[in-house]
Amino acid sequence: MWLYLVGPQWAKRLLLTGDSIRGDDAAKLGLALKAVPAEELDAEVAALAARLAMIDPDLLSANKRIVNIGLELLGARTVQRMAAEMDARGHLAESRSRFNQTVREEGLKEAVRQRDAPFGDSIVKL
Repeated sequence: MWLYLVGPQWAKRLLLTGDSIRGDDAAKLGLALKAVPAEELDAEVAALAARLAMIDPDLLSANKRIVNIGLELLGARTVQRMAAEMDARGHLAESRSRFNQTVREEGLKEAVRQRDAPFGDSIVKL
């Protein structure tokens, strides 16, 4: 769904590099609706849920369906199917086998450290 949410440039940047972004930058890009401090998250979610609860469920359902059909018309279902296939290919990649071997021999923490070390913190700053 990144392609639809942030466009091809940012989708490629994040998918091809493995870079990360912080919550406020995810909101700026459109990957998140809003970023709030952790201590405010529960109240924010409760307020949004209360607002949605005031709307007739049939209207909510109809509007959600409209958006989902629009995404399907843009090819979202095809992209999701293709992404699942590529994910399966990724799990068969040689690098995955090496990662799994490191996990078995040295533990998960070390395998992740070795995998991520060349990239630094890899946080993209907008």
